[in-house]
Amino acid sequence: MRWTIGCLVLLLVPAHAVEPQASAACGSVDACVQQLRLLAKQDRDFGSSMAPAESRLLKAMRRQPGATGALVQLLEDPDENVANLAAAGLRDVKVIDPVYFPQIVRGLDRGLGWLAPALGRIDTSEAADEAVARLLVSEDAPANQEAYAVRLSGRRAVPAIVAHAACRRSCDEKTHWILGAVLADMDPEARRDAASGLLDIAVVAADPLARKVLGMIDGLGEAGAVLEPGLAELAQQRPSLQPHVDMALVGIRSSRTGAIFARRLQDQPHVLTLRDLAETGSAGFAAGDVVTGLLDHGDAEIRVAAARALGFIGYAPAAAALAGKLDDPVDVRLSWAAAESLGRLRASSAMPALERIAASHWYTPVREAAGSALRHIREGTAYRLKFHEKNFPLEFFAYQHIQGERAACLKYAEREQREPADRKLYARTAQAALSRLSYATTVVSFGPAESPGDNVDQKDVGVIRVTPDNMVEHRRTVSQTPSVALRTEQGWLVGGDRGEWGGELVFIGDDGRRQTLLEQNVEDIYAFGGRYVATVGLAHMLSSDGEVVEISLLPDGAWRADTWRVLPGAPSMSYLTRQGELLVATVGGTGLVVSPDGRMREAVCTRTYDTSRADRATREAQAAADEAAREGASE
Repeated sequence: MRWTIGCLVLLLVPAHAVEPQASAACGSVDACVQQLRLLAKQDRDFGSSMAPAESRLLKAMRRQPGATGALVQLLEDPDENVANLAAAGLRDVKVIDPVYFPQIVRGLDRGLGWLAPALGRIDTSEAADEAVARLLVSEDAPANQEAYAVRLSGRRAVPAIVAHAACRRSCDEKTHWILGAVLADMDPEARRDAASGLLDIAVVAADPLARKVLGMIDGLGEAGAVLEPGLAELAQQRPSLQPHVDMALVGIRSSRTGAIFARRLQDQPHVLTLRDLAETGSAGFAAGDVVTGLLDHGDAEIRVAAARALGFIGYAPAAAALAGKLDDPVDVRLSWAAAESLGRLRASSAMPALERIAASHWYTPVREAAGSALRHIREGTAYRLKFHEKNFPLEFFAYQHIQGERAACLKYAEREQREPADRKLYARTAQAALSRLSYATTVVSFGPAESPGDNVDQKDVGVIRVTPDNMVEHRRTVSQTPSVALRTEQGWLVGGDRGEWGGELVFIGDDGRRQTLLEQNVEDIYAFGGRYVATVGLAHMLSSDGEVVEISLLPDGAWRADTWRVLPGAPSMSYLTRQGELLVATVGGTGLVVSPDGRMREAVCTRTYDTSRADRATREAQAAADEAAREGASE
């Protein structure tokens, strides 16, 4: 009945008004083919995207008996639009008879963009081999239809993956990266099937090939746990492979994971190492003692990352040390991270400290984090990830956005104290004077190798190859006019801000001496409370970092800049208040007021606006990354 009504509607439309569209329903294969041909008359590229109406038609067609055979026949249609629509229809057929394999191969040779996944719908090793081979020569791998075909092939594709990993056929620089990326997204059974074969290759291969294969083992996850003894033996026999074996042992979440990270962090603490440790979860527990020690590290970024990692690895012995950071005077992000980690640890011993912080901390997000931690401890519940597990870095670095989506302030109750114009120069009012304080600096960027015709002085360019794809680091010396300058008795403290291209804090002496104190974007510089300070930081894409640094003159005449207070985000605006304090507004957040002795409080806002529009780009970028991870995991 539905098909009959659909046909009547088409018959009643005047001929001159017929558009190249189709009904979502078709009652037979022939009717579906007829509508498919009608859709194909549209003047657009069917090989790259599908509109909702087209997807509905193909879904309806797949329900009809004989649809697979009809779609296969259409792969050879002279009309390329028809063939591409047929390929898109076959992409999602649940099972395809192996008898159609030759026609599908011919369609792939024709360049039909949607067709590759059809190989994964054929239950033969021949089709799986074809899928792997085409993946390795395809464009945009591993994020393409060919990669989806291999994932659909599952365990059938494992022998071909292992054979290519051994380079029995030709290998290029991307082979193992592509194979590893696709294998990591396959089901645990397929990854387990591949494990022993990959280790066998690593054992007998020369170091360059063995390192690449160990990189593939790294992506197996817990499905590769059975390899732990063999990997440990490989490291003993071939010490040159130790770092790569360690990487693989971490990837499979071996019992040695915590010890490996502890060794790394003792040798060279780094924020990204702590992030990677946190991602291993309880497998990294044995590193907890070393990480606890990093709560007092000299680098604020390492301190807050350590506090964050302790919660993710479940290191309950750190509860007392974390509780001691709940009211950190320097870094409010550390207080926030400590509160949340105590909640993740369900540290009942820290409840009195958390209750105090939840009731009285000067910063709202910290009070909220402490309150949330108390609820998790009392209820015995685990924290839910805010992002997909494949986007763990977004989860880990949440401390860069603890302000959340709050109302930003247009006007504060704290009134501004104007500074003497002869001691403080701004680009908006003193461009000529600032230009006389210009200094030479190096701009760093990444991209393809620059041609001789580019407007760059070649003697000032240093090139460091960073990927096999001709991505290089470019260094160019430029003359930078500062955006702000503050007069001192010895000369000028000046600051530059080029956004994502960097900035610096520089001293320019009256005697002509110049010294770079800090390589960060400078928002402003002040004489404040008997000291010099600068507000510095950058908000770019999904990151936002800011500090108030103290600038000191040393006995030998040199200057230095040290972290004084860490901000919960990059500074967007600041000024001295009439009460002798420093007000700093951060990107996407409200203002903070710093007293001369370093105590902080939230500024009093008298006029606000909703930051939801201003923050939309960041939220959309986060949502897009999370959705991409979900789609990759579900295909």
